[in-house]
Amino acid sequence: MICNQGTRIKAESVLKNSNNHLFLCNYSSDAIVPRFHFLNYFSLQFLQFQILLTFFFCFLVFSTIVHGQESKLNNSNDPYIDPEGAIEVLQSSERVDSERAYMFGISYGLNPIILLAPSLSFSMYWDPVIIGLELSDSDPLGIWVKEREENFGTSRFRGDTQFIKWFYGENFYILAAKEHRRIDLLNRSYNRVSGAALFDMHFETTVTSLGAGLLRFNEIGFLSIDIIRLNVRQNQSVRLVEHWETWSTMEGNRKSLDNNIKNRKEKWFGIINSPTGFLVTFGVYL
Repeated sequence: MICNQGTRIKAESVLKNSNNHLFLCNYSSDAIVPRFHFLNYFSLQFLQFQILLTFFFCFLVFSTIVHGQESKLNNSNDPYIDPEGAIEVLQSSERVDSERAYMFGISYGLNPIILLAPSLSFSMYWDPVIIGLELSDSDPLGIWVKEREENFGTSRFRGDTQFIKWFYGENFYILAAKEHRRIDLLNRSYNRVSGAALFDMHFETTVTSLGAGLLRFNEIGFLSIDIIRLNVRQNQSVRLVEHWETWSTMEGNRKSLDNNIKNRKEKWFGIINSPTGFLVTFGVYL
């Protein structure tokens, strides 16, 4: 019995030692350390990913809220939220505060009269029409006086224009105008060995023109540009005033003098009947 007991104790002791050796082999320092570091590294990486993901979602939520608040604030004052307000803003029919206005301005551009004498413009705006008058005279309003005397001698350029402008859209208009142009050329001479002469030439022409342009109002003033005025009908005349001439007495005829006068007429009618382009008018309105 004692022997059996000792054998059993010895066997249990061997089994325990065997289990302890197996435990130490499975959980030795070489085996424990890699498992421990791998699990900690994986847990740490997963924790960092969770933190980054959390911050990303918080940023998305925060930015969405802020953007929604800004849109709400902006939209509360945005006229385009209201369809009727949008149409009124985009397709405003009012060019000025009132449907009527009196306009005063100065015009200058490519016109045979206005080029040397800027015109004064007086008109009335009555939506959608402008009716007005332009007056030009080189004596009180002339510019390039020295150049005009050097090239044309003693002369005077005058003109008056009645016009009507009809708006088609907000700023674009078509126009019809009747222009009365006058050019006075004084002390013209034609002197040769065969004879001499001194005379004045007074040109007048009436031009009816059609054109188009742009006009924009601001708070106190306006600016318009007649892009082109095409002449469609002309009525012209010239009056000749002779002070003296010797062609008739020396040659017995005036053929050379008459040819010179004819050439001058054709030249000046070509100038005075020129179309108008890029006529700019700026001024104020009441």
